[in-house]
Amino acid sequence: MDLDIRVVELLASRFCHDLVSPVGAIRNGLELIEEMNEDEEPNPAFMGEAIKLIDHSSLQADRRLRVFRLAYGMAGREQKGFGDVRSAIQGWVEGSRTSLDWPAGVPSDWAAMRTGMAKVLLNTLVLAEESLTHGGTVTVGGEGSQDSGRLTVTAKGRPGALTPESEAALTGRATADELTARTIHPYITGRFAETYGVRLSAAPAGAETLVFTLEW
Repeated sequence: MDLDIRVVELLASRFCHDLVSPVGAIRNGLELIEEMNEDEEPNPAFMGEAIKLIDHSSLQADRRLRVFRLAYGMAGREQKGFGDVRSAIQGWVEGSRTSLDWPAGVPSDWAAMRTGMAKVLLNTLVLAEESLTHGGTVTVGGEGSQDSGRLTVTAKGRPGALTPESEAALTGRATADELTARTIHPYITGRFAETYGVRLSAAPAGAETLVFTLEW
């Protein structure tokens, strides 16, 4: 599969966009501590707030990097279980308006033995969460083995739908020139699915419900 340089540029833009806020907040907290250290009588309350800011922002950056590492990097390709993926997506949604409903043992780790399966599932989970701009619930269901299976990722909430642009990107109907920072993730999710032999589709299932199906 040929990869247009614009795709690489948009992925880099996404990384920077999602990390600039927490990294910038860490820097602001450190600058605040430096300023207080110059005061003859530093305010303990302000010091505590600065430390809380640094702690919260560093945790946020760490969670995002964990997802990016598995979703986009080589680390996700050879995952032989869903433990790291489950932990990463739980951190991704924590503190947001979206909750995760992923029953233990669903799917069995036999499904993760398929090369790239964990990566495709994680990217789909991120896409499902991003489709719920007003919050909701993302649910994982289904079962499978290394050779065959069917999983579902259900996004229930508002709006519970992909934009036409995101749908075109996911299915590969959008050209590289038509991609934007908002549609690069669905585009790359669809291309990962194709590369690893997963049939990925998205369809509405009633009001404010979107179901992603992964079959192999």
